[in-house]
Amino acid sequence: MKTKALAKQYCHDFIPYIWYGIIVSVVYILFGLLSVVDGQPPIEYQFKETFFMAPYIITVVTMIGISFNYRRFKLAMQNGISRKTFWKAKMLFIAKAALIVNVVNLIISFISMKIGPNETYLYYQAYGKAFSNVFAQSISMFITDYVVLLFIFIVMNTFGTMTSLMNKIGKSIFYSIGIVCYMFLTNLLTQYSSQRIISRFYAHINGDAILNFIFSIGAKVPRPYPLIGFTIVLAIIAALFNLLFTKLEQVKR
Repeated sequence: MKTKALAKQYCHDFIPYIWYGIIVSVVYILFGLLSVVDGQPPIEYQFKETFFMAPYIITVVTMIGISFNYRRFKLAMQNGISRKTFWKAKMLFIAKAALIVNVVNLIISFISMKIGPNETYLYYQAYGKAFSNVFAQSISMFITDYVVLLFIFIVMNTFGTMTSLMNKIGKSIFYSIGIVCYMFLTNLLTQYSSQRIISRFYAHINGDAILNFIFSIGAKVPRPYPLIGFTIVLAIIAALFNLLFTKLEQVKR
């Protein structure tokens, strides 16, 4: 009962982030329309180009809301909630949040596909021919998007749980190291020698075959089943790491 009550409360606190995402999407679309000068490109074309980005913007904004953990953790500990119960509540909350965001994104995506080509939506780019039946295709799209979104949300919450173990100094050091590593890797990937090494490693592990298996690229009619299964496995692994970080002692603040 405590698990469901906590998850319900967290979900209630999360809802505003969906509205924030919608507001940011509207602002993004308006800026896109304001950038049209002398009718070039046509305003209808610019609207379509910016509108299809709305689901991805909403996802990014809601990811921020998913990553916050310390206040929720502190509240749970003050009310005598065990760490395992808190973790269960987080997973239930993430499952609900992913469902809500997925429904909102799909509604916007269907509208986007009505005013523009289906290919603007990533699912249709990869699996647009998976099913001839519209109902089956819609169900497949909903499940695929939900599983992928669930995995992303669990990863973001796990990241937030990990950083909640640190104090302000620790977080500053952690983020600084992350920025330095990002800059180093970005610079490394631009080097021809590094690209050759990566290409050789990719060929050595038969990367094409792995990607073909995961995304069903090589199939005559690509279907998302391998991607769904692979993402579920990754989500379980991320959830176990989340449990590990949840059980660790937070530093004094």
